[in-house]
Formats: sequence, C-alpha cells, structure tokens
Amino acid sequence: MGFWLIAAFLTLAATLAVLLPLTRVRAGGVAEARYDLEVYRDQMREVDADSARGLIDPQSAGEARAEIGRRILRVGTTEQSGQSASHGRGARWVTLLAVLFVPLISWGVYGLTGSPDLPSAPLAGRVAEKPAGDSVGDLIARAEAHLAQNPNDGRGWDILAPVYFRLGRFEHAVNAYRNAIRLQGETPERALGLKKALEAKP
Repeated sequence: MGFWLIAAFLTLAATLAVLLPLTRVRAGGVAEARYDLEVYRDQMREVDADSARGLIDPQSAGEARAEIGRRILRVGTTEQSGQSASHGRGARWVTLLAVLFVPLISWGVYGLTGSPDLPSAPLAGRVAEKPAGDSVGDLIARAEAHLAQNPNDGRGWDILAPVYFRLGRFEHAVNAYRNAIRLQGETPERALGLKKALEAKP
C-alpha cells in the first residue's frame, strides 16, 4: 500500500510539473486588437477627409498619417501574435492529453502485466528451494554470504542448519543450530537437530 501511495504522489507531482507551464496562456485577445485597428483606420479616413477639405495643412496630415500608420502596424503585430497563440492551443491540448494519458496507460499496463502484490523473497528464505540452474553449492554460498553480512538472521540459520547436516558438514550444522536457537528460540526440532549434529560430529 505504501508503495502505491508513493508512486501515485510522484506521478502526480511529475504530471503537474509538466502541465502547469502549458496552462499559462498569454494575455491579450485578438478581439481587442481588431477593435483598435478599426479605430485607427477611422482616424486615417478622417485625416484624409480633413486634408481634402483643407482643414489641415499637408505637413500636419502627413505626420498624422505616419503616427496612425505606426499604431496600425503595432496593432497588426499584436493581432498576428494572438492568432498564432490561438492556433497553438490545439497543439497545447494534444500535449496536455498526452501528459495525462501516458501515466494512466503505464499504470494500467503495469496492473495487467506486473506483479505489484508479489511478496519479498529474502535470500535466506530461498535456500530451501532449488531454482532451476542453481546447484546446492551455489545456494549455500549465497546463504553464507548473506549470513556473513546479516549474522542475526535467525531464519537463515534455521534453514541452513539441516542443509549442513544432510551434506555431512556437522561442525557447520552445530554452529547453525546454535545460532538459530539463540535468535529464534529453542524448539523440539532445533534441539533434536543440534543433538544429532553433536553426535555425528567427529
């Protein structure tokens, strides 16, 4: 259960880290730019009309046209940027969906093909079984290496003791039984095993 909670939290954090930047849309609408553009065009027409009627001199009319033209160019650039942003929203939504669905699909595939509920299998616990391709000597060597690093693994000593006895390694069997009794407690089986190992020891 703890693994699933941690995995869900990490997946959510990674997804949000990707999604948040994509949800930030640049301010400024295309509609506002178009409205301003129409206003400037009306002003340009008024300047032309006033110049034609002689209400303003040609120099003033030229300066007014130049200023309005600069404003029109600036608004046109804003409008194009807004249109580009609106076209980019489709790609943004595709990215958002991809970011959301990839973790969901991954979890679904793992749930179908993985083994999340598989219990742990300590090395000492696997000594009692002989996997294909592994000899008894290999298993004992692994168990001995494990116990050398974890001498308080009573379960490991308990499993290894009868193996030593069956292989005729009575000295090792005595030591293993004593460690198992010390760490796991004395039972009739362990006491009997220790007695037999002591009797068989030369």
